[in-house]
Amino acid sequence: MKIKRTLQYGAALALVALVLALLLDQVIMPSYVRQGQVRYLPNVVGLSLPEAVAILKEGGFGVADSHYVAHTREYPPNQVFEMYPKAYSRVKKGRIVQLTVTQEEKMVEVPQLVAKSLRAAEIEVARAGLLIDTVHTTYSDDFAAGTITWQSPRGGNLLRRGGGISLMVSMGQAPLSYYVPSVVGMGFQAGRREILDAGLEIGRVKYLYAPNLLPNTIIDQSIAGGTVLKVKRALNLTVSTYDPSKE
Repeated sequence: MKIKRTLQYGAALALVALVLALLLDQVIMPSYVRQGQVRYLPNVVGLSLPEAVAILKEGGFGVADSHYVAHTREYPPNQVFEMYPKAYSRVKKGRIVQLTVTQEEKMVEVPQLVAKSLRAAEIEVARAGLLIDTVHTTYSDDFAAGTITWQSPRGGNLLRRGGGISLMVSMGQAPLSYYVPSVVGMGFQAGRREILDAGLEIGRVKYLYAPNLLPNTIIDQSIAGGTVLKVKRALNLTVSTYDPSKE
């Protein structure tokens, strides 16, 4: 009798376990899975913001109210550039998606740099979000060495952020130089004017008897024509004469 009761008790437990298993498998688990259903995020990169929001919400996902902004030349404005979580990620229904949306590149005003030092210009250009593209140098009588004499684009113009500016920087006044004219074969007065107009001086004048030349013709000069002098100097000349006593 005791054995029979034990068997009946075991059969009852087995029946209860079977019912619980069927209930868990057919009712509880499906309900649980539906409540926390895992889905794959659709790819909305490349779509306009309204299109992306509509697709995500239709799929049962949320979209963050605030969007990151990316300034780029690669995509038109108001287009989804990135999304987080990434496309095709396995997430639960209702997951909030963060979108990065493109905007048209911001135009910035080019700072006025002429007459400022190169260092000051570098700081202002960096603050404006621009770049110094090229730097040229030139001698200038109007600007001190190291200051900007010219810029392109000009100050006040608009340039895309990250754009480049070209600068011309003064090296100060050009060192003085004197170009020696060639006066051999010229008359003395004409040669004299050429020398004085070049900023040089007339030094010693030597006469040489030369009956085959017109008198007062310059035969020789102490510094060759075409020479560039860094310091002002006087030119000694040899001039023809018909009078042997002048030698």
